[in-house]
Amino acid sequence: MTEYNRVQYILRPGLPLLEDDALWREVLTFAKSTKVDAIMAFNAHGEMPPHPELHEIRERIGLLSERFAEIRRHGMVPMVNYFVTLGHGEAKPAANMGSFQPIVDGFGNRVMGCACPLDPAFQTYICEAFRLHAELDADSIWIDDDFRLFSREGAETLQCFCDLHLKLFARKAGRRYSRDELIGLLLEHEWSNREIRRLWFAVQGESLLQLVHKLREAVVAVNPEMGMGMMITSIANHYFSGRDLNAEMQALQTTALQRPWLRTGGGYWNDERPLDLLSKLIQVVDPFPAILQAPARLCCEIENYPFVPGIKSARSLALEMYINTISTNGLLTLSINDFFLGIHDPSGNVTKMLPAMKPYLEQVAQAAEGKKRRGASLPFPPNLVEVGELAAEQFSPHWNINLARLGIPQAPTDAAPTILVGKTVSLFADEQLDRVLRQGAILDPEAYILLREKGFLADCPIHVVREKLKNKVQTEKVTADHAPAWLKGKNLAARWHVSYNTAFTVHAQEGAEVWSILYDTEGSALSAGVVVTSGTYRIAVVPHTGQPMKEAGRQWLYQQIMSFVTNRRFPVMVEDILEIYPVWWEGDHEALLGLCCFGSEQFPLLRLWLPGRDAIQSVEQLDRSGSWKKVAHAEYSSHSDGGIRLVLTGGSVPEPYSFETFRLTFDRAEAVNQ
Repeated sequence: MTEYNRVQYILRPGLPLLEDDALWREVLTFAKSTKVDAIMAFNAHGEMPPHPELHEIRERIGLLSERFAEIRRHGMVPMVNYFVTLGHGEAKPAANMGSFQPIVDGFGNRVMGCACPLDPAFQTYICEAFRLHAELDADSIWIDDDFRLFSREGAETLQCFCDLHLKLFARKAGRRYSRDELIGLLLEHEWSNREIRRLWFAVQGESLLQLVHKLREAVVAVNPEMGMGMMITSIANHYFSGRDLNAEMQALQTTALQRPWLRTGGGYWNDERPLDLLSKLIQVVDPFPAILQAPARLCCEIENYPFVPGIKSARSLALEMYINTISTNGLLTLSINDFFLGIHDPSGNVTKMLPAMKPYLEQVAQAAEGKKRRGASLPFPPNLVEVGELAAEQFSPHWNINLARLGIPQAPTDAAPTILVGKTVSLFADEQLDRVLRQGAILDPEAYILLREKGFLADCPIHVVREKLKNKVQTEKVTADHAPAWLKGKNLAARWHVSYNTAFTVHAQEGAEVWSILYDTEGSALSAGVVVTSGTYRIAVVPHTGQPMKEAGRQWLYQQIMSFVTNRRFPVMVEDILEIYPVWWEGDHEALLGLCCFGSEQFPLLRLWLPGRDAIQSVEQLDRSGSWKKVAHAEYSSHSDGGIRLVLTGGSVPEPYSFETFRLTFDRAEAVNQ
């Protein structure tokens, strides 16, 4: 098994590029010139019928074997990306392969070409297919992101409700449910059906886990020197498939690779809307380290879909690679070519950028080692699907996306503060909740009431009432005494742009502070917008839903909340500018700061607020050659709200669609006290 450095480029060419000799020469030339470490070849492509007959696979194995030998000769590592396991979406299967039990949704829709993981005939077929690929001289074989039971074209609801799954559920539940009866119970919001939900999702996850075990056994029986990996998609797909990611990773362990590969989708398909790149990372990459406890080799996918020339610039590609590296690590899988027409780089910028970026990313990955990522985040408990509405939107980490756009760093693995919303609090033990609250927390009204019902916040001077707002919110006015002159007493845009939880009203009693108030069109107060208190726990209660609030007033408001609830121990925030996202890693007396600019404007200076610091010893910047140098354009002073204001100017300010990295050192005594 190959040893991997901190930063690795794994190129993923489609099968058509392997089938065409001229295109294959292009792939090898491109890979060598861009310092690619491994080539992970797709064993099929999207235009092919899913589940080809075994004799077709045997023929294809011969071609892959030839190509993999060439990869080895050129000093790179071959890998297999098994493109269709269950099936990505509706597609006519290959001849004589349409007899597998298809995946079925809650309305009875049968998804053509997508096989149920419980079908014994399909299990026999797919295990034999993996056995054939295990004969290759490849470092590892990867299951693609179709290994799920949700989000598949041709289906309208949760999946799978085929007879095999219904029978398995009946055995677990002790009684038979019809498909209509079961989908009805699952979609109800009543707490009484929570056990039904828990059991149904457990059955879905069990059916996937059983197949993972079978695939692993099939591979190692033929080639014990081969490792395994898989790709996972969005957090909603993960939850709605009932997956136990840790059990799946343990099932994929082989003697050769005790830490199986886990690939998350780390970049949007194109760069038409740059902020989509940030949203994709926060939805698909950030949550999984918080969920993962089993040993795994986490890596990020940079994708270019639908694989056409010019869909993503070298500049955006570099930004994606950077933000994935500083958020997770430098193991990157690159789908950056046209699967049918080959390598297209008319400007030559991609070919120049990739090798030039590697020393830079190496330094970023090295500087993050041994440090802890810090920031705010929603929690990602394993059983989140038991509560709330079963709609993908409900499971989007929209709070994290919004805060990132406001210049507030995320840290899903070790959040402080934690954002608790809705019935999520019911999923945690009391000692977990106490620990979360003691670090500072932001609560929506429903979470606040449930915490009160569980015995927390009994003496809290915030009063939340279950009553609908009498009218539509027109404006939100900032009333905080310490608000700056440009904002104090001013209205923030609300109607049509910002959503609120309108089923509750929030009020402050003595000992709590109101920082904003919601008003209707007649100027009547409806509810507090932000209320904070610092009793037993430092908390803020807000009726916002976390949907986009990207504007300067709410940036100030939420940055003040972060500082308050963490007792001025929040790491860093970007002031005044709305589309620069900071990533912060902290050690004993040193921090790593990455600044990612998703806006199109060039700024002459950038203000950073470090509420948790009183003194900085030094600030270094990583230049593009991968060398650390003292920052030539930086000033720091006391911030009026506590902590430090660091001002970057000139070449220290990230350019549009670009990034900069800084290493800050602090007095060791101060670091110990944090």
